[in-house]
Amino acid sequence: MNSPRLRTTAPFLLLALFVAVAGCTGTSAVRKDGQALIAEGQYEAGLAVMEQGLVDAPRDPELKIALSQGRVKAVESLLTQGDNDRSRHNFGGARMAYGRVLTIEPQNRRAQEGVRQIEMLRNIDERTALGQAALRRGDLFGAERHMREVLQLDPQNAGALGLRKDIELVQSRTAQPNPQLRAKLDRPVTLEFRDANLKTIFEVLSQVAGLNFIFDKDLRPDMKATIFVRDVRIEDAVALLLEQNQLHQKVVNDNTLLVYPDSPQKTKDYQELVMKTFYLTSIDSNTALNMIKTMLKTRDVFVDERLNTLTMRDTVDAIRMAEKLLQSQDQSNPEVVLEVEVMEVARSRILDLGLQWPNTFGVLNSDGNPVSILDELKGINSSRISISPSPQLKINAQDKDVNTLASPVIRVSNREQARIHIGQRVPIISATSVPSTQGPVITESVTYLDVGLKLEVQPIVHLNNEVAIKIALEVSNAVALEPTRQGTIPVQVDTRNAQTTLRLHDGETQVLAGLVRNDQGSSGNKIPGLGDIPGLGRLFGSNNDNSSKSELVLAITPRIVRNLPYQSPSDMEFNTGTETSMQIRNLNRDIEIPAQPIAAVPTAARP
Repeated sequence: MNSPRLRTTAPFLLLALFVAVAGCTGTSAVRKDGQALIAEGQYEAGLAVMEQGLVDAPRDPELKIALSQGRVKAVESLLTQGDNDRSRHNFGGARMAYGRVLTIEPQNRRAQEGVRQIEMLRNIDERTALGQAALRRGDLFGAERHMREVLQLDPQNAGALGLRKDIELVQSRTAQPNPQLRAKLDRPVTLEFRDANLKTIFEVLSQVAGLNFIFDKDLRPDMKATIFVRDVRIEDAVALLLEQNQLHQKVVNDNTLLVYPDSPQKTKDYQELVMKTFYLTSIDSNTALNMIKTMLKTRDVFVDERLNTLTMRDTVDAIRMAEKLLQSQDQSNPEVVLEVEVMEVARSRILDLGLQWPNTFGVLNSDGNPVSILDELKGINSSRISISPSPQLKINAQDKDVNTLASPVIRVSNREQARIHIGQRVPIISATSVPSTQGPVITESVTYLDVGLKLEVQPIVHLNNEVAIKIALEVSNAVALEPTRQGTIPVQVDTRNAQTTLRLHDGETQVLAGLVRNDQGSSGNKIPGLGDIPGLGRLFGSNNDNSSKSELVLAITPRIVRNLPYQSPSDMEFNTGTETSMQIRNLNRDIEIPAQPIAAVPTAARP
């Protein structure tokens, strides 16, 4: 009984099985094609093939898995390629690889960071050059900052590694020499001596502090000193003893000091000098020369104007002071961009209304020309009478609004003057007559006068981001008049100008207005008597009324491009010693004081 039903459903089952097999065969081919393209490095094409296959078969699990695996493989391969290209400084290939990753995964953080670092690496040479320039002018902090930024991006950068060596060399020179001696000199001591022999006092200090004192052969053996100090540093005590007897000291090693008389010859013999060349970036070398000679009293200074360098030979302390002075003074000049808008709003109105009557009558001959003989007056008719001008009715009103705008953008350095001229150069011809035997000789000369819009600005940038601006504005036009008998052509110049000084914040806009010019003019052509009748006068004549009004408006906005950098007070102030003994010291030096100070109380020298 069931055989007929089986025979009926069998064809449908076979058809469904065939469709399923055909679908599996199609998605399998799409998957294999996509995987083959990905294996060849054509990641975008392979993923696009599999994505299109999912559109036709959205529920195929194998195709979904293949698409996910292919996307992961493509991203990892491209990221690896981008990192390798970046390490080899192939920034173009690395940027392309990271861009392909962002095409597949727009939010990939690793690719975004790679693109950002590539943009920074493109300016790596510029950063290294900035660090080298900062080191040349003595700015160790700025040089270290640029060096760290470059090494963070490229740890093997040769320029940054060389810059680091230079910085370490400078730091080693500026570091405190003889650290063991410094530790001994920082120890406190108590001294009580009255009219004691100087060498005896130094002998006591040598025993209690563990220091060696060597005396110059020319030092007088009978020198005496009086000193009563408690809990002072050994270095300060030695300095007091030296100042009492006009002596100087020289460090020999970590536990030895040489004492010698304060005389010009001994100073030349014992004082060590250092030579250094400063590369100046902003300050003029001659200005730096005057500053060094005035402040440090240095005599051995040479400047090279071609390279803008300063070379000096002096003591180590004088060199360090020169570094600090030049670091504070050799700064880039501030610059500001001035956005200026100059507007001239002019309005004119012309009213020409009335009846124009003829004001000239004449008699013509047969040829149409005015008669000149009385006999020609015979036989006058209407065809031989002329009137001028012809009667006409004038109804004319004109209104004109003119808005002249000039909006220059000026970038100018601090305390420098910038000029703008928008207009014409009008030639003015003048004649000069020189007498001679053949008669006067007339020579002509041509000079030029600038007319139009002239603007002069001079900014002064302050540290609080305010700009003081000196402004001079002039708007003029020239009209040539009738030449004189000698041939000189006079020129009438109409001008409006304003000069002021204002102080604005960065980005603040100030508007200057009120330069108004108001002209009124009136002319008429009328019959005497009848044209003066109130109300009816325009029937017997015409009037031309002309009025014009113009106003000049200036708007200026300063925008600071670069100002002086901030400098800490510790860099701006430092101790320089005395007038006779120049010595640089740190104002914030920390002293470690032990619990029990050393007491040096002599037995024979007590009062």
